[in-house]
Amino acid sequence: MIKVNLEALLERTEILLKQNVITQKAYDVSIQAFKNLQTFIGKSYIEHAEMLFTHLPMAITRISSGGDVTGPDNLILEEIKNSPYFGEAETQVAMIEKNLGEPLPTGEKNYLMLHFVNVIQQNLEGGENE
Repeated sequence: MIKVNLEALLERTEILLKQNVITQKAYDVSIQAFKNLQTFIGKSYIEHAEMLFTHLPMAITRISSGGDVTGPDNLILEEIKNSPYFGEAETQVAMIEKNLGEPLPTGEKNYLMLHFVNVIQQNLEGGENE
C-alpha cells in the first residue's frame, strides 16, 4: 500500500509545477487540501491518496484553461452520497473551492467527492495508525 506524506506530495507536485504541467494555483490549493485532510484524519501519512492528489492539481489546472469532465456515473454518485463520510468529503471539497476562490464545475466536484470518500474511508476504517 502506498502512503503519501506532505514531503512526497511536495516533491511530486513541484516537478509538475516546474514542467508547467500544473499551475501555481493548482499547486497551492492541492498542498493546502492535503494539509486539511491530514488534520482531519490525524495522520502524517495518508493511505490510498495518490489518485486523489494526482487528480486534484490536474483538475484545477484543467479548470483554469476552461476544461471540464462529465463526472462519475449516477449510480456511483448515489453510493458515495450514502457513505457515512460524504459530509466530510463535502467539507473537504468546500475548503478547496474556498482556497481556489471559485466553485468547481459539477463533474470535477463529483470526482473529488468520490476520491475523498474513498480516501477517508480507507484511512479511518482500513488503515494503520502511525
